[in-house]
Amino acid sequence: MKIVINPSERELAAALARPKLESANLDSLISDVFSTVEKKRDQALKAFTLQFDQVEIDDLVVSEIEFTEAEQAISTELKTAIRIAAQNIERFHRSQENREMEVETTSGVICWRKSVPIQTIGLYVPGGTAPLFSTVLMLGVPAKIAENPIRYLCTPPDKQGKIHPAILFAAKTAGIDTVYKIGGAQAIAAMSLGTETIPKADKIFGPGNQYVTAAKVYAQRLGIAIDIPAGPSEVLVAADDSIPTSFVAADLLAQAEHGIDSQVIFLTNDESYAQEVLKEVERQLEILPRAGIATEALDSSTVIVVEAEKWGDLINLYAPEHLIIMGKYEEQIVQQVTNAGSIFIGKNTAESFGDYASGTNHTLPTSGFARAYSGVSLDSFVKKITYQKITDEGLRNLGQTVITMAEAEKLQGHANAVKVRLDSVFPDIPSDKLQELELIGKVSVLSRKSVEGFIRKDLRDLKPYSSARDEFEGKGEVFLDANENGMVTAYNRYPDPLQQELKVAISEVKNIPTETIFLGNGSDEVLDLIFRLTTTPFLDSVTYLNPSYGMYSVLAKINGLRTKTIDLDRNFQIADSEILAQAAGSRLLVLCNPNNPTGNVIPKDRLLEIVREFEGVVVIDEAYIDFCPAYSMADEVNNYSNLIVVQTLSKAYGMAGLRIGMAIASPEWIAALNRIKPPYNLSSLVQETAIKELKTIPWNEIKTEIISERERLTDFLKSHSLVTEVFPSEANFILFRMPNASDYYKKLIEHGVVVRDRSSQFNCSETLRVSIGSKIENNQFIQIMQNL
Repeated sequence: MKIVINPSERELAAALARPKLESANLDSLISDVFSTVEKKRDQALKAFTLQFDQVEIDDLVVSEIEFTEAEQAISTELKTAIRIAAQNIERFHRSQENREMEVETTSGVICWRKSVPIQTIGLYVPGGTAPLFSTVLMLGVPAKIAENPIRYLCTPPDKQGKIHPAILFAAKTAGIDTVYKIGGAQAIAAMSLGTETIPKADKIFGPGNQYVTAAKVYAQRLGIAIDIPAGPSEVLVAADDSIPTSFVAADLLAQAEHGIDSQVIFLTNDESYAQEVLKEVERQLEILPRAGIATEALDSSTVIVVEAEKWGDLINLYAPEHLIIMGKYEEQIVQQVTNAGSIFIGKNTAESFGDYASGTNHTLPTSGFARAYSGVSLDSFVKKITYQKITDEGLRNLGQTVITMAEAEKLQGHANAVKVRLDSVFPDIPSDKLQELELIGKVSVLSRKSVEGFIRKDLRDLKPYSSARDEFEGKGEVFLDANENGMVTAYNRYPDPLQQELKVAISEVKNIPTETIFLGNGSDEVLDLIFRLTTTPFLDSVTYLNPSYGMYSVLAKINGLRTKTIDLDRNFQIADSEILAQAAGSRLLVLCNPNNPTGNVIPKDRLLEIVREFEGVVVIDEAYIDFCPAYSMADEVNNYSNLIVVQTLSKAYGMAGLRIGMAIASPEWIAALNRIKPPYNLSSLVQETAIKELKTIPWNEIKTEIISERERLTDFLKSHSLVTEVFPSEANFILFRMPNASDYYKKLIEHGVVVRDRSSQFNCSETLRVSIGSKIENNQFIQIMQNL
């Protein structure tokens, strides 16, 4: 392997250039193969198999006896391994199944999309120098999940006219019952054209040599779809000297042994470490059975030594099929990568896991095609059909828009197709009145959407667990219904009936109707239940601002959701239009307001606009709203079916130890949350204490004092010589920036004062966050900061 240190742009381009095989004019050869197969069909396939594979085949179809013999021929250990790999591949690819969701774009206009299996799938697995039974699983398992009606496999026979038994066992495991003994370009021709034995495929999948690749390209000219552009296999390994050299060397050689045209790139920031890795490559190469192949591949491979800050750009430029990132910079670099087929993170994640059994697909774009192509997935085996249905209401609400646009494009026929329907359904309504009604229809679609439409489909008919006394409405004296201890003590009764009394107490201090309150064990439980109620695991996504409260990502992960983060600018601001654009398609949009850790707020009028425009559920997390009540959205929950507000008694009401959170929403939402609420989620002691505290402590005076202390600390920090920036806050904390913040964080701890180091969060470098404590605590903080 060549070593290039801090290369120029020209040197880098040369270092990353893919190896080129000797140019051969394959077009004529491939054209002849296709032409012959088209004319002579099965007879041509047998003749080509004799010519290229030196074996005479009487029957192209693998028999049931051959399948049985194959299963008996391989070891129990290998069969177990193949089954485990198939299970993991199936589990991962089933997570890609799409939920069909109808969307009402305008009132009366319903659109949806559905995945329909491609009807005939042809899979190709090369024989060559190694039996790639893993590829059978990678292609066969998602085809089984997609339920393609016709799916079969072509693979070349050995000199005895047999298929490797592991390939046949893997095929059966993946749900493929039909295998043909045919390989090379002639197999691709057969799948493209069809013969007496092999059905014509709608789409062809699978890797192969340059002849197979050229044949797949030729098939595209005939209107046959293929999986992805294919080329020699490749890997880029990025690692620093914290990783054992043996790990890196093994990863490089694992790729190099694929074939002489494979390419490996090793990216590091230390020349001496690079030299040690190359020595280890030589040591491991000596014991590698395919050392000759690997050696030729290494001759066209490169080590690049450059500072870690440049790794992300270099990786995106190369766009590797496989990317392995290990060491101190792995998390940082992963965030920068936009071009790669599959990424392997951390010292234990050998690329071999993805090749065989982790579950991800190993059929990936090569030769830089990862800039625009994805690897094979469940989506590769289906096609997406869009549907739409226009009701009379939809015709009225959207018809004039279509007519106006069609006439502007001078396509009068398009306009007339709508006009004749409007004239038929609404003969007495003039066009100007239709335009007025259309606007009304657009505005009303969200406000008229029911809460039920936002709830996860499989939970809509869920019968809630009936906790003790939920169904009892009379007066009782003897309670023998809930298996409680018959010895009467202060806490021998289940606590749920107390919740109504606590809701009344909260209603009085917050001026919120009790029927709009749902109680949870902290706002985290409330958020978790909202996530569960509204999203489908492994299908939906949740969007939130970055930086913001760290539990959002944790809850998303726990609930199997994809996440979208909307990056705030350096002043922690972003336009509403940008929020809506980036959150589009998400089921949930969570906005912490005031935001944590920044303390800034989005004004109420802007929040209302976001709620009106967003098509999913908007959750406003108002944990700190009591310090700026004018911004609360709690009084709007009955006006918008897609709005839920979350508040807590932990902050302004000083009850963090009691863990009481609440959702504030329309009664329909409260009923839905109660269907999935754990029984008795708040203890009697917690509820009794909260009721007493709410009624006896002067919370408004305390909140006023906290706000006053916040302004005092803000003024102090602004005057401090080490503090470079103090961010405005409407919460009970202040975020401020100072050089070497992490060092000062440790010094504060040494003096007994614990604040929060937020330097690792997005846009928060060199920042600390200090909560507003009592006057005595704040004075201690001020004194120590002055000493610093």
